[in-house]
Amino acid sequence: MKKQIVSTLLALCMLLCLMPTAAFAEESTETPPVCSCETACTAESMNTDCPVCGAEGALPESCAKCAQPADAAAVQPEGEVSDPQPETALTALSGEGATPAAGETVRDVRTADELTAAIADSSVNTVKLAGDISISSSLTVNRTVTLDLNGQVLKYVGENEGSVIVVEGSGKLTLTDSNTAAEHKFMPGTNGLWVLDEENGKETVTGGVITGGTGKPIQFGSGEYVYYAYYGGGVYIAPGGQLTMTGGNIIGCSATDGGGVCADPLTNQTSQFSMSGGSIAGCVATDIGGGVRASGTFKMSGKAVIRSCTAESATQFVCGGGVYVDGSSSFEMSNEAKIEGCQAISTSSNSSNGGGVYVSSSSSFVMSDAAKIENCQAISNSSKSSKGGGVHLSNNTKFTLSGSAVIQNCTAVNSDSSGKAYGGGVSAACMRWITLEGNAQISQCAAVNGSGLYITGSKNNSGYGELYAIGGSVDGDVVLGDTIDGPCVITGSGGTVFNGKVTVTTDSVIESGTFNGEVINNGTITGGVFNSTVSGSGTITGGTFNTPITGSGTETVPYQISTADQLKRFRDIVNGAGGQTPNRGAWAVLTADIDLNNEAWTPIGPDTGSAYTGTFDGRGHTVKNLSVTVNGQPGRAGLFGCVKDGTIRKLTVAGSVSCTANQGWCGGIAGYANDETIENCASLCTVSCTGKDARVGGIVGLVDYNSRTAIIRDCYNIGKITGRSDNGSGDAGGICGFYMSGKISNCYNVGEITGSGYVSKIAVSAYNRPTNCYYLSDTDTDLNGTAKTAAEFANGDVLEELKAGRNDSPWDSCQYVAAAKITLPVFKGQGDEHTHNGNWTSNGDGTHSRSCACGVAETKACTITPATCTEKAKCTVCGAEYGDVLGHDFSWTHDDNMHWKQCSRCDGKDDVNPHDWDSGTITIAPTCTKEGKKTYTCTVCHATKTEPIDATGHSWKSDWTSDATHHWHECANENCDVTDNAGKDGYAKHSGGTATCTEKAKCTVCGVKYGAIDSANHTGKEQWTQTATTHEKKWNCCNTVSVPNENHEWADGVCSECGYVCQHEDADKNHICDICGKTTSEHKDADNNHICDYCNKKISDHSGGKATCIAKAVCEICKESYGSPDPNNHTDLKHIDAKGATAAEEGNIAYWYCDGCKKYFSDAAATKEITKAATVTAKLPPKITAGDGATVTQGEKKELSFTSDASFADFLRVELDGTALDEKNYTKREGSTIITLNRDFVATLSVGEHTLAIVSKSGTATAKFTVKAKPTETATPQPTVTPQPTAQPTQTAQPQPTVQPVSPIPRTGDTANPALWFALLIVSGSALAAIFVLRRKDNRK
Repeated sequence: MKKQIVSTLLALCMLLCLMPTAAFAEESTETPPVCSCETACTAESMNTDCPVCGAEGALPESCAKCAQPADAAAVQPEGEVSDPQPETALTALSGEGATPAAGETVRDVRTADELTAAIADSSVNTVKLAGDISISSSLTVNRTVTLDLNGQVLKYVGENEGSVIVVEGSGKLTLTDSNTAAEHKFMPGTNGLWVLDEENGKETVTGGVITGGTGKPIQFGSGEYVYYAYYGGGVYIAPGGQLTMTGGNIIGCSATDGGGVCADPLTNQTSQFSMSGGSIAGCVATDIGGGVRASGTFKMSGKAVIRSCTAESATQFVCGGGVYVDGSSSFEMSNEAKIEGCQAISTSSNSSNGGGVYVSSSSSFVMSDAAKIENCQAISNSSKSSKGGGVHLSNNTKFTLSGSAVIQNCTAVNSDSSGKAYGGGVSAACMRWITLEGNAQISQCAAVNGSGLYITGSKNNSGYGELYAIGGSVDGDVVLGDTIDGPCVITGSGGTVFNGKVTVTTDSVIESGTFNGEVINNGTITGGVFNSTVSGSGTITGGTFNTPITGSGTETVPYQISTADQLKRFRDIVNGAGGQTPNRGAWAVLTADIDLNNEAWTPIGPDTGSAYTGTFDGRGHTVKNLSVTVNGQPGRAGLFGCVKDGTIRKLTVAGSVSCTANQGWCGGIAGYANDETIENCASLCTVSCTGKDARVGGIVGLVDYNSRTAIIRDCYNIGKITGRSDNGSGDAGGICGFYMSGKISNCYNVGEITGSGYVSKIAVSAYNRPTNCYYLSDTDTDLNGTAKTAAEFANGDVLEELKAGRNDSPWDSCQYVAAAKITLPVFKGQGDEHTHNGNWTSNGDGTHSRSCACGVAETKACTITPATCTEKAKCTVCGAEYGDVLGHDFSWTHDDNMHWKQCSRCDGKDDVNPHDWDSGTITIAPTCTKEGKKTYTCTVCHATKTEPIDATGHSWKSDWTSDATHHWHECANENCDVTDNAGKDGYAKHSGGTATCTEKAKCTVCGVKYGAIDSANHTGKEQWTQTATTHEKKWNCCNTVSVPNENHEWADGVCSECGYVCQHEDADKNHICDICGKTTSEHKDADNNHICDYCNKKISDHSGGKATCIAKAVCEICKESYGSPDPNNHTDLKHIDAKGATAAEEGNIAYWYCDGCKKYFSDAAATKEITKAATVTAKLPPKITAGDGATVTQGEKKELSFTSDASFADFLRVELDGTALDEKNYTKREGSTIITLNRDFVATLSVGEHTLAIVSKSGTATAKFTVKAKPTETATPQPTVTPQPTAQPTQTAQPQPTVQPVSPIPRTGDTANPALWFALLIVSGSALAAIFVLRRKDNRK
């Protein structure tokens, strides 16, 4: 009982906790009290009679009289400053919502008239919109004033084009917005223009809005060539004017130039536009500057945004979807300024340029801090190009991208000619320079040509086309220069990272930068870091190539090798080492000499089975400090181990090659060659080989015995060759260690050759001897070559022999070779300086000599220093003197005050004295405007000095002199030197008077008639002269024809120009007037025979009616049949439903049948005819429908039945496990086909699975059944009793009450009284504790 009582109490407590305390209070719908104070309350004196201020705990702030008016700042007592209201983060950043300073006048306006008056009132500093305002004419600003949009809409609704606001040259407008929470909706149009639509708009704009402007009309041309352009849909800034935008929005405005804002560029006065907040969006220009056309200075900062603006035209060049920067202007983006989603779209035969920004010639653009241009596009829908999805720079422009500024997700596309899209991020044509620095980025942009950058310089101007790579990165492809505009150069400190492909065009240069993508070099590389492939036909003179190798190893694009690391990587590619895929046939060229620094070298193509088969062109370069040591098999040593079926040319090697191995083959170029061509090569290596059957040569160790096409020609060896073998077979040759076939020609050897086997100065061979080959020796003892002396090698005799009369011989001249210490025939570019010893000695004949270590004397002409006044001529090298001293050659010279005799060859002087001047002569007479000159001459040295004579001044005549255009006063002085009338007194153009169509104007100053008659200023009237077909209009004052004789402009029988009414004629009866072309009558066919009763022409064909598949149509006019039956119009078409086939009978598809034409169709439209046979579907193959999977125990007599859905009439037999079953073992009956196995037969079947087949004419249905073995008897297990656990009570967690915020002052009807809540919670907790105790007691019982 106690537990029940406590449970009830707990439930009540819980219910009370869940109920709001308002349930216990009075109804709270009463009207709240209203302050009735007449004067403001203070903390010391509260009005106790007021229902608000007299309440307990009331504060002075509750008093209505304490609230300040909106313009309290303007009326507060002097010296008192009201507490400023806290600004939001956005307001503080943008300057929006700022309270006017003390003394500043703010005027709220609600109508167009109030707005216009406030803007004009110089006593008002800030004009604040208090409601939406529509204006029918532009709001003109010609003073300094602030316009606070206050979240409202300022809309232009004029019938004629006009800007919403016009800032005159003397005007300075600040645009702010103190209510950024207001929302307005706009609907984007198909042309990109946003239209105000507060109910259905899809784009929401927060804050005040300027909208609807169409641009200020600007007149161009004169006379009949006058046309208008429309500038600045939202705001037009006249030359000299200023606009500062800290907040608010310019939305949905349009113009020819500057859909949102246009700073007029038409005079030398510059405009200023500064945008530190707010936005320009959904604006459209039909030519340039969808958002802004900027002239002078334009700055975007703060969080200013230009978005979704469009420049689009079907007739003009389209430039600057977001911003167009005029020539000789500047544009800066800083802080978090952003241009996004803007487009430049061309649908004409002109190009589109700068989806985000277009920078005109000689202008600058700077992006810094976190400024951003993104999702902008340059789109061309014609054969003309699209350039600069983000930015396009034109001639002589400068662009800086710094800080963390970014250009991203911008695109240049061409829907008509996809290949004519340039610079997804930035394109530049003949630009001056671009600077990339800081952490700036160009990323994720797209274009067919230069997705990141497409930039060109100038062929005609130096200093153009420079990209300063100081920092930041470019992720897309870069095209550097082109052949039309001119080349470019990447220069600077090199901090910029280029992650995409870079194409370097002819004459363009890379000096610095890091390149992670492919570089196609058709220009020049002098520096930079390259981390990927470098290919192309250009020149490389410097740079760091971290890529293993450049090129692709093909004949047309061979590997370019300029470093030791690249040569090692080439070796690994050929050998398949270092993780490389073997490419034994790779092509390669050396682009520089390579120093291997005596590092251990593994030969290229180490064995015959892995021989190098490609072409290696040394291009006359040398591989120096080669160090090859091979110990053991396969024993092939040289720069190349084995070569086959390829070519090695124009290569020199220097260093050492050694091998210790049986059957070791060593050579400076290659150890082994088979059908290889080796030409124009040289070895300066020491080559040695030790082992049984060693073969060692200066160029090649061994030419394969079966090699028929091997060629070694035009080669030479200088190094020492040594072959050693224990069995005396160490063959050694100066060019080749051993060969039996192939050809060796035009070679020489001057190196020392030793060997333990056969030794030859040229090559060891018993059958095939070299031709035209030479060796250094005083005796001719080698059958495989011809001995020549050192003198014969040095004097050109051997050189001529080696050339062998060939014009294309590679042998160039005889030069000193330091490695051999003698002069030898060499290839072009080879040879060393002589190693001279001792000093130069004069030969006494103007020459001097010295001797080389090789014994060759060198004689050169003396380098003579000319003789001086006091010393003889002398050789600066050997010190020999020549001739005599020169002595002094004095002549007069002077300065302003003195004269003296000066030696022209030294500093010697004589006769130094002051000048002696004569009385002077007037050499230039003075004129009215110019000084004269008087010249004085020194009587000794004839030096001269001059003094000025003052000008005389003019004496102007009083009468006028004139020509056809100007008048002036002539000067009466004869010496007047003013010949240009423009410099004479009173010179001015004729003015005044009025010209007519017959008389010139008369100048009101000098009285002369001037200018031309004004053919447009008539004094008479215009009169028409008319005929039946023509008219002419003339002025009766001057007989000038204003409308030349021409045909009438007919409109419904009346001339639209002169009003003449036509007298109709219809000679050919075609119902049309022969003069004016007006239709004068209509066709009539009263007898319905299709012939006009007036003109007797056929006017109609049979029509109407409808043919069917068996009958023609009947004409609705003449009621006759015509045409042919319509085989597709069936009058009695029936649908036959599909019927599924079964195993017992055929079915049919769904089809249609026409009773009229007796045809069959597969579709309801009767367009697809089929045969009757095509409607029939064949019987289905039979299947088992009952009995499959049956089981029976072995020996059990039990009938087994199986049913096939095949027709009983089609039954043939029964098969069991593939064998036909005797009919005595089963019965068959209808019901489809039912087979029952006899029980006795079933009892005879063996254990296992059996297959029963019911064979019918339509197919075979099979079933499986199983005969199981008899079960073995086992003991029956007893069930185990498992004790069940005693159920324990589950304690349910009680929900915790939600704590509601409480008011500091309890009120009647308060739903959040903390005291009541606390009491109820204590009661609930006590009840829970009591239940827990009672349950513990019950459990113990």
